[in-house]
Amino acid sequence: MREATDDDLIHCPRARTPRAWLCDAVDRLAGADPGLNQLRMASQAALGVAAALGLAYLFVRLTGAMQLPAGSAPAPVLTAANRAMLLISMLLAGMVAMMSAFTVQDRTARGQVLSSLLLPVLMLIGLALGLLVGPYHVPSLAYLVLAMAVAVYLRRFPPRGFGAGMGVFFGAFLGFFLSAELALHDIGWIAAALGIGTLASLLVRFAFLRPDPERTLARMNRSEGARSRRLLALSVGALAEADEGRIQAGEEHIRRQLVRLNETTLMIDAQLAETRPRTAAVEAHRLFDAELALSNCARFAVALATDGSLFAVRHRAADAVSALLDGDPAALSRAVAALREVECDGHRATAQASRLAASVEHYAAARARLGRPVGEAEIAEAAGDDFTPAVELVNNWLPGSMPVSAEASTTRGRGPLDRTTMPPHVRTTVQIIIAGTLAVVAGDAVSGPRLYWAVLATFFAFVMATNSGEQLRRALFRIGGTAIGIVAGDLLVHLTGGDVWSSLAVIVVALFLGIYLIRLNYMFMVIAITVVMSQLYEQLEEFSWQLLLLRLTETAIGAGAVILTVLLIVPLRPQRVLTAGVLLWFTTLRRLLEAVRGRLDGQRAPLRPLVRDVDAAYAALVATATPLRPVTFGRNSTQLTEILVVSSAARQYARSLAALLEEAEADGAVLPWADNRQLRAAVEQLLTAAEAIEHRIATGEHGRYVRSSAHVALALDDLRPRQSPLAQTLHDLTLLDGTLARLATALQMDINDHGTGQPADEALDLGVRPPV
Repeated sequence: MREATDDDLIHCPRARTPRAWLCDAVDRLAGADPGLNQLRMASQAALGVAAALGLAYLFVRLTGAMQLPAGSAPAPVLTAANRAMLLISMLLAGMVAMMSAFTVQDRTARGQVLSSLLLPVLMLIGLALGLLVGPYHVPSLAYLVLAMAVAVYLRRFPPRGFGAGMGVFFGAFLGFFLSAELALHDIGWIAAALGIGTLASLLVRFAFLRPDPERTLARMNRSEGARSRRLLALSVGALAEADEGRIQAGEEHIRRQLVRLNETTLMIDAQLAETRPRTAAVEAHRLFDAELALSNCARFAVALATDGSLFAVRHRAADAVSALLDGDPAALSRAVAALREVECDGHRATAQASRLAASVEHYAAARARLGRPVGEAEIAEAAGDDFTPAVELVNNWLPGSMPVSAEASTTRGRGPLDRTTMPPHVRTTVQIIIAGTLAVVAGDAVSGPRLYWAVLATFFAFVMATNSGEQLRRALFRIGGTAIGIVAGDLLVHLTGGDVWSSLAVIVVALFLGIYLIRLNYMFMVIAITVVMSQLYEQLEEFSWQLLLLRLTETAIGAGAVILTVLLIVPLRPQRVLTAGVLLWFTTLRRLLEAVRGRLDGQRAPLRPLVRDVDAAYAALVATATPLRPVTFGRNSTQLTEILVVSSAARQYARSLAALLEEAEADGAVLPWADNRQLRAAVEQLLTAAEAIEHRIATGEHGRYVRSSAHVALALDDLRPRQSPLAQTLHDLTLLDGTLARLATALQMDINDHGTGQPADEALDLGVRPPV
C-alpha cells in the first residue's frame, strides 16, 4: 500500500507555491506514518548509534580501554590490535543504542528509563556466559540455540519480555562472536562500553526525542487529518474520472485508504485512553462520528462514479467533496444545495446523491467539533460511558496479526497438521530450538567462524513473525535482502575507500533508512545491515567478495532451516491463521448485529464500542492477510481476495446501520421496530443467516444462507421516495444482507431467497456490489 500511487487518480492541478508544496509533503509523511512513530524510531536509532560511536571513541582514547601498552608487540601488530579493540568497543556501544530504539517502547518516561537500564545488564550476563563457554566448541553452539529459545519464550511476559529476550540473545551472540578477541578479564571494559551505549540512547531519547503523550496524540491527529484529506482527494478524482478502468482502480485505492484511516483512528482511541482519560469518551465519540461521515462520503462518491450516473450529478458531487476538502463553509453550503437540486436518473442515484450531500454536511460538522475544547457538560453526559479502546498499542502500533495468530495457535484446526494446540510462545520456542539446531550444525559444517549469519537469519525469522506464512516470507526476504545488500555494500565500500568518517556516515544513514522502511518491507532492514557489515569488514581489513558470498551462503542455510521447520514441525499454516482471522472478525460483526436486534426489544446497549470492535477485528484481519496473500495459491487465493473485499463492504454497511439507529434515536425519530413485523423478521433472518456463515467458518461444514431482503423489499419500495431514517436503515440492512450473501458464496454455501426456497444467484445482482 504505497502512498505515491494515489496521485495517479487525482487530476486536480498540482500545488505550485512552496508553502502548498511543503504542506502536501508534510501530509504525505504524516499520512504514511501515523504519529510519525517509525520516523522517531529510526531517528532514535540513528542518532543513538552516532552518539554511542562518538562517545565510545572518546572513552577509549581517554582511558586506553582494552588497548595494548606501547612496546608490547611489533608496531604493525600493535596498531592492528588496538584498532580492532577500538572497533569492538564502538560496536558494543552502538549495538546497545540501536537495540534500545527497538525494544524500549514503554508508555512512560520512567518505564523507558528502567527498560533502558535493564537491557545492558541482560546483555552483559549473556555476553559473559558466551565468553565463558566460547573456548568449548559444542557447548558454545548449544548456548546459541538455548539463547534463541529463551529470547522467544520471554515474549510471553509483555511489555518488557520482548526487550529482555533481545538482550539475552544479543548478549549471547556477541559473546560467541567476540570470544576469540575478548576474555572474561575484559568484562569491566565491556560493561563500560555497554553503559556508554545506554547513556547515548538515553541522551538522544530525553534531550531530542523526549516522550510526551500529548505530542504523540497531536501527531496521530495530524496523521488522521492527512489521511482524511487524501481520501477526499481520491473521492474527487473518482467522481471526475470518465474511464471505467481508472474508476475501478480508484475504488481500490479508496478502499486501501479507508483501511489506513481505520488504523489511525484505532491508534488515536488507544492513545486517548492513556493521555486524556477524563475526556477520552467524548473525544473518541467525536472521532467516530467524523470517520463514519467521511467513509460514507467516499462510499457514496464511489457509488455515483461506478454506477454510471449522469455527468451533471457526478460534477455536482465532485464540487461538494472538493468544497469539503478546501474547507470553505460558504462554498460547501452552495455545493451541497446544488447537489440536492440536481436531477438524477432514477431512485438509486437520487438516494446516493442525497446521502452523499448529508454525509458531506455531517463530516463538515463533525470535523469542526474535533477541534473544539471538551466542555464540562459533555464530560458529565459521557460520565456513564466506560470508555475502553478496542485495541492496546504494541510499540506504539496496532498489534497486527498477533491476536489472530494467538487464537489460531490455541484453537484446534481441521487439517491433520492443524490439530495441535498450544500457546504461541511454546510453539515458537519448539520451532526455534529445532531450526536453530539445524542452522548451527549446517552453518558450522560450512564455516564455523561465520555460522553466526545462519543463526541471525533463523532468529529474526521467528522473533518478528507469528505464523508459518510470515516466517517463510521473512526467511526469503532475508536471502533477497542479503543478496542485494552485498552488491550495495561492495559499491559503497569502494565509494568510501576505507575512510573512517565516510564509513561512519554510511553506517548511520543505512541504519536510519533500514529502520524507517522496515514496516514497508523487511528486506530494507536486511540490506541496511549488510551494508553496515560491509563497512565494518572494510575497517577490520577483512572485506572481500568471498566473505560476502560466504555470508549469503550462511544466511541461506539459516533461512532453509526456518523453512523446513515451519513446514513440518507444529506448523501454524496460513490457511489456519486466515480462518481464525475471518472467524474473529465475523464473530464481532455478529455481536454488533445482535445488539441491533436488541433495539427491537427495547434494549439500549451502546453500539459504538461494538462498532470499534468490528473495526479492530477487521484491522487485524487485514494485517494478517496482507503478508500471507503471496503464499496462498489457486482457489484459496481467489477466495481470500473475495473475502477481504466483501468484509470491507460488510464492515461499512454494519457500522453505517448502527450509526443510523443511534443518530435517529438521538434525534427523537421513532422507528417502528416493535410494530413492523417485516423489519423484525428481516433482522432475525439476517442473524440466523449470519450464524450459518459463522458455523461454516468455524467447522467447515457446508450450509445454506437464506437472504432476508425479501422481508423489507416492499417496505423499502414504499419509503424510497422519502429519504427518512427508516428508509436509510432498511437500505443499509438490504445492502448488508447482499454483502453477506456474497461472503457466503465465497465460502461455497448455498444461497436461497426467504419464502421461495429457490436458489438466489440472481438476487446477488440487486445493485449490491462490494463497494467501499
